[in-house]
Amino acid sequence: MKGRGVRLAAGLVTAVVAGSCAAPSLTVNVKAPPGTNQGRPLYMLIRTVSKTSMTEGYSDVAAKVISPDESVLQTVVIYPSNTKQVKVPLPPEQAVAVSFLFTTPNGAWQALLDVPVPKTVDIELQESRIRTDLPKGVPAQESSPAAPKAPEAPKAPEAVATPK
Repeated sequence: MKGRGVRLAAGLVTAVVAGSCAAPSLTVNVKAPPGTNQGRPLYMLIRTVSKTSMTEGYSDVAAKVISPDESVLQTVVIYPSNTKQVKVPLPPEQAVAVSFLFTTPNGAWQALLDVPVPKTVDIELQESRIRTDLPKGVPAQESSPAAPKAPEAPKAPEAVATPK
């Protein structure tokens, strides 16, 4: 009887430890208003990325819908006038890209999530782009080169004290 109790206790401890070490996951909440992608469905592609694949162009990413490689975690069709929630298991310690394949992208089309990947990300789509005011640490990739940074404004001159 004593041996059985020890085995049962060991089994419970193992179950608790295994449950607390569950694989990380990412929940992506997508809001697609009626005018998204000129009213046509579009693909969302969730994939792992490395420093080299973060610079892949739109056509390279779009090709992964038809011929997915090992980096593709999930492909989902997004319909305008809908919201969609997708939960994806994540491999440990890898950055993730959430890409939206608009018919004619005009601006940001991809959100890059660096390690540690957040548990949840909310993305609102616009007609041909994603909103770029994503939470800090979630940069959006533009389909065209970024505009140069504006120079800083000159500092105001310091007031000079005049002797009395």
